[in-house]
Amino acid sequence: MKSNIYTLIIFFATVFAVASCDNDVWDELPSPVADFFTTYFPGQEVSSYSESSSGSVVTVKNGASVTFDSGNAWVVVNGNGSTLPDIFIYDQLPEPLYRYLQEMEATGSVYKVSRGGGKYTVELLDSYIDYNIATGKIYYPEAAEKT
Repeated sequence: MKSNIYTLIIFFATVFAVASCDNDVWDELPSPVADFFTTYFPGQEVSSYSESSSGSVVTVKNGASVTFDSGNAWVVVNGNGSTLPDIFIYDQLPEPLYRYLQEMEATGSVYKVSRGGGKYTVELLDSYIDYNIATGKIYYPEAAEKT
């Protein structure tokens, strides 16, 4: 009986210690940023959060890093060697760009996405694609530079 009580105490102490470590960084996140991670990186531990006047950067343990602007809108989502979640690609890219990636069968091959300056840039394993928001045109900048 005593053994069971000690085991139970150790179990709860361990759970509390693990939960409190995770919450320290999580508790610092602004609500829209926390919602972003709950939606697109559920169950993954946030390992760091840094804030500046221009925005913030959040890193998932052994995973992606996301840069947010001062309004808490994502600017860069970098998988840091891993592909980005399909739901993020579907929800956050303009529909024509998503359809284009779908036609190329590349929705599961996106490693980094950035937006700003009137465009989205999608980085695949060995190439990247730009999408001009104003014109809706999709192009490969490297190919345009070579001609």
